[in-house]
Amino acid sequence: MTHGRTILLILIALLLGSCKAKTPDEVSPAAVNTPTNPVKQDTPTVANDHQNEAVTQPPSPSSALYFIYQKDGDGALSYEVENGSWTTYWYGYQFDLDGKHYYTGFAYDTPFKFSKAEQESEPAPETKATIAQSTFLLTAPGTDKPWTFQGSDRSVGEFGAYEKGNEIDDKREPQSYRTPGGNLLLAIPTWYLASGTRISSFDLLVFNPHELTKTDQQRWVYVGNVVVGADNGAACDEEDGGKIACASSAGTLSFVPQAQDDLPLLRVARSGTEIAEGGKLRTLGPADSAEYRYDANSKQYQ
Repeated sequence: MTHGRTILLILIALLLGSCKAKTPDEVSPAAVNTPTNPVKQDTPTVANDHQNEAVTQPPSPSSALYFIYQKDGDGALSYEVENGSWTTYWYGYQFDLDGKHYYTGFAYDTPFKFSKAEQESEPAPETKATIAQSTFLLTAPGTDKPWTFQGSDRSVGEFGAYEKGNEIDDKREPQSYRTPGGNLLLAIPTWYLASGTRISSFDLLVFNPHELTKTDQQRWVYVGNVVVGADNGAACDEEDGGKIACASSAGTLSFVPQAQDDLPLLRVARSGTEIAEGGKLRTLGPADSAEYRYDANSKQYQ
């Protein structure tokens, strides 16, 4: 009797263990197999700063990662996905476009590393990270499954260095521009280090809400990085009698529509100081504004 009871308890434990198989927060298994099914959402609604209506909280970062890689990270925001490649959740963005409310979760992943030697080697400065994304549409606010999965891309471009993406600058706000053709140009505030100087920039992506009719079309495409400012405070030493002057500059980004182009010209108005020839400080003014134009050949802003 005791032996039979022990076997029964073991069988029950195995069944319970199988019922605890992880799925991403806020995602039903059917949503993974059938992208048009809504994404489950258990969090409350919040007020949208841009509209006088309630907007449901977006899918969790772990759900965004799952829809890209089809691999559960057990709630982690950085984990190995395949062949020595690691993914890291990067940025989440909610936006309205032509009466629809979207959410996109961005991530980046590192190159494949098949051998142990590759996996243990230090990242090279010229090695970029690959940007990935998953996008959702708000279709049933106020329900337990308000979001519908719209699609994902494993690669929308490359950026950063040392196999890492540029850091998000949470002290600045993202900016966006609806193009005449109905796309959305998104400028995400970022920063990175270059020779001890902190470079302030915007990473640029274009969202295409239209029906994808060609095999090479994607929902999002990365179109470059524009620099808006720099601060060498971590490297300058003028207070100790050194030869490196301390300089700090910032910039504001504006979109200038172009008659013949769907994507606008980008204008950066700069202020502050920079190091000029001879190592002396120079004050920036209106004449120091910079302009970036989209180049159709390279598909980047230059």
